[in-house]
Amino acid sequence: MSNNLINNSMITREALMLRRNTNDFIQNVSREYQDQFARAGAKIGATINVRLPNDYVVQDGPTVNPEATAERSIPLVINYRKNVPMSFSTQERTLNMDDFSARYIAPAVNALVGQVASDAMTLALQASNMVLNTDESGNLIAPSSQTWLQAKAVLTACNAPLGDRYAVLDPMTDANTVAGMMGMFNPTDRVSRQTIDGQMGSKILGVQGWMQDQTVAISQTGSYDSTATATGAYGNYTPNGAPVSTISSSASPHSSVLTVSAINGTLNAGDVITIAGVNRVNRINKNSLHILQQFVVLADCASGATSIPISPAIIPPANGSAVPYQTVDSAPAAGAVVKLVAPAGSVIRRNMLYSKRAMTLATVDLEMVDRGVVDCGRASLDGVSLRTLTYYNGSDDTRATRLDVLYGLGMLRPDWAVIVPELVE
Repeated sequence: MSNNLINNSMITREALMLRRNTNDFIQNVSREYQDQFARAGAKIGATINVRLPNDYVVQDGPTVNPEATAERSIPLVINYRKNVPMSFSTQERTLNMDDFSARYIAPAVNALVGQVASDAMTLALQASNMVLNTDESGNLIAPSSQTWLQAKAVLTACNAPLGDRYAVLDPMTDANTVAGMMGMFNPTDRVSRQTIDGQMGSKILGVQGWMQDQTVAISQTGSYDSTATATGAYGNYTPNGAPVSTISSSASPHSSVLTVSAINGTLNAGDVITIAGVNRVNRINKNSLHILQQFVVLADCASGATSIPISPAIIPPANGSAVPYQTVDSAPAAGAVVKLVAPAGSVIRRNMLYSKRAMTLATVDLEMVDRGVVDCGRASLDGVSLRTLTYYNGSDDTRATRLDVLYGLGMLRPDWAVIVPELVE
C-alpha cells in the first residue's frame, strides 16, 4: 500500500481488527438486544425496555386462585458517546499500512475501546454477590481455587446458566491465581498453558473462559463499622411482609431502600452488605437456602445516613406464603444488624465471575456523513460498530480525523455476577 493514500474505510477496518484481540471482557457480555436498535437506527438517548422473565408461585390442590402477572423490564439506554480525535498529514497517510496502524490507529483504538471496557466495569459495581478468601485472622488474601469454586456455587444457587460463565481478573490477581493453582489441573494442555503463558486457561473449574483485563475496577470499601440496625421499614413492603401494593412498574425491579439506624462511617457504591436473619432463597421454588442474602449498595452513603439503596430488591414472603419474584426468606426485623462483607477501608481489585447474560452491551451505527467532510468510513467487527470521519478545518488549513463509538450498557441480572476481591497492598 506504499504511496497509496490511506482512506477512512481502511482506517476503520484496521481499527476494528486491532480491537479484536483486546478487551476480552466486553466481548464476553450479552449482545442479544443490539439488533433491536439496528432495526430503525438509533441516536443517543434511544431506549428499549428489556423484559425480564415472569415469575409465578405454584399452588396446591384443584382450586386455583388466579394471580395477576406483574411484568418487569430493565431500560437499556444508548447513553454513551465516546470519540478519539487525531490529525494526519497527507504524507502520513501514504505510509505503509502497518506503520500507519502501529503509530496512529493502535493507540487511538486502545484508548477508545478501553474506555468502553471501563464503563462496563463501572456498571459491574452493581454485582450483588461477593466471595472472600481470608486467612485465620480474617485478613483478605488472594483468591484460591476454593474461592473460585465457591463463587461458581453462588452463581448456581442464583440459577445462573451453567454453560456461559466467565472470569475476568486484574493482571496481578491473574498472576497470583496461576501461581496458586500451578500444576493442579488436567488435561496436560491446560497445565502447559498456565506454565508457558503464565495465565489462566479456558474451561477450568467449570468456567468457560478466564480473562485478564487491565480495566478491572479497583475500589475502596467504606469506613462503616457494621453496627447499624434495620428499622423494619423498607422498599415496597411493610415489616410483616404483606405487600403495600403490587410491584410498582416504575420502580427498579432490582432495588429497594433499606431503612436503618444512623450508620457510623461511610458506605460506598459497590460495597456488599448482609442483614441478620435475611437469607437467600432458591428463586424457583422460594425455599430458604439458610445463607445470608448479600446486597450491593447502589450509591455512596455518608456517615449518619439512615437510608441505603440496595440490590437485589427485598421481596420476602407475604404472611408466610411465597410470592412472585421473592428474593429472601424473611423481611428484615427491627434491630437486625447490617454488616459489611469486605473489611472496612480496604482497597480491593474487583475480579469477577459472571454469567454472560448478567450484563448487556449494544453498539449502534453512527450516521455516514457525506457532506462537509473529506472522508467517512464505518465498519463492524465482533458486534462493535466504529465510525472514522475526516474533516477539513479552513481556519488553520488542517485535516482532522475522529473515531467514534455510540453504545449502551445494561445490568440485567446483578445476582448473576460474583465479585472475588483481592486486597491491593
